[in-house]
Amino acid sequence: MLVANPSAVTERTYEMLTNVEGYKTLTPSVRQDIEASIDLTTGLWFQSLLTGEPPSSEDMERFQEFGRRRFHQRVPLQSVLRAFRLGSRAIWRMYIELGENDGPLVNELLVSILPYLFDYFDVMAENIAQNYLEEQYRQARWREALRHQLYSIVFHSPEDHKGFRETAEALGLDSTAPRVALAVDVDLPTSSLFDRERELDRITLASARHLCAVPDDLVRAWHHGRMVLWAPCTRGDSINRTDRQMTERANALVSAIPELRAIGVGLMNEGASGWATSVDEAVRALDFSPKHRSQRQVAMYSSIVLEESARHASNALRYLVSLLEQLSNEPELVATLQTYFEQGQRRGQSAAALGIHPNTLNYRLERIEALLGASLDDVSWIARLDIALKLRRVMK
Repeated sequence: MLVANPSAVTERTYEMLTNVEGYKTLTPSVRQDIEASIDLTTGLWFQSLLTGEPPSSEDMERFQEFGRRRFHQRVPLQSVLRAFRLGSRAIWRMYIELGENDGPLVNELLVSILPYLFDYFDVMAENIAQNYLEEQYRQARWREALRHQLYSIVFHSPEDHKGFRETAEALGLDSTAPRVALAVDVDLPTSSLFDRERELDRITLASARHLCAVPDDLVRAWHHGRMVLWAPCTRGDSINRTDRQMTERANALVSAIPELRAIGVGLMNEGASGWATSVDEAVRALDFSPKHRSQRQVAMYSSIVLEESARHASNALRYLVSLLEQLSNEPELVATLQTYFEQGQRRGQSAAALGIHPNTLNYRLERIEALLGASLDDVSWIARLDIALKLRRVMK
């Protein structure tokens, strides 16, 4: 009776599955696919029971395809295996209901059918788990190859707009969406490449939470000894708003993950060349950050954008460097100016920090003004000298 009409077993198993974690929120089309897989598995069991032969290679290929599809349908493997346990239980209960008033039949079920039932479903569960894991591995290798291809385009062929678009879309990414690059100094295990990759995967997953990104939408690379993360931004937001938001998230990130020593954050950009530019900015922000501070810090490119602009304009750079060169014969003047800016141009605090009398500080500041023809009350001069001091620190 069950062989001729196994729908009762299918319906009972399906009803049990809809309450299992991993199956509760599936789309109607996926639920239909799962019902078909229950039908097939149940039919193969009855066929195997009657013939005493395992399923044919064609039937097993159909069965294995369901296992591969479960991975892409995002059903956890643990839930897939639990489905097999529930299915075997549903079949056994149907047998017991049929034979509960028939002693010899119950005895036959216990002695002959039950061990075979357990063996059958163990083998089928192992088979589908293997296919699930193989598909997971193939997908991981495929995505890794695509990520490497995307990395190569960004840093070596940023003019390849078509290749960038196609590779990003193959990874499920919007190639036109703006992103911000984070360059991360991270402590990693020095043992094997596998351990390093596993640790980077863990950090990337944790980073996604703090950067408010879906893990698959956070792109990772290893670039010149640093981990790079390209974080998605809200389309239409201004660069300034995005920068402030990313500052908060990067600070939360570096505080939450002990392995992160420091994070440099670039500006929002888009396209292959924009991704590369944002990485360069993030790296520059890290390189520019004061080395005497705590290592666990966030360095924003926006905070050094004026210095960087000056560095790339040769005449402007020569002019700014010349300002401090005019003070070089009196080294205490440069130290005084540095401290004066560090103390927010508060003279009392500056004198205390330098360990000198306020009158001595006033004399030195006046001497600086005389040598440079400057006014330390002029915002323009303050900006020029502040940038000159920052450039001097980096160029040492």
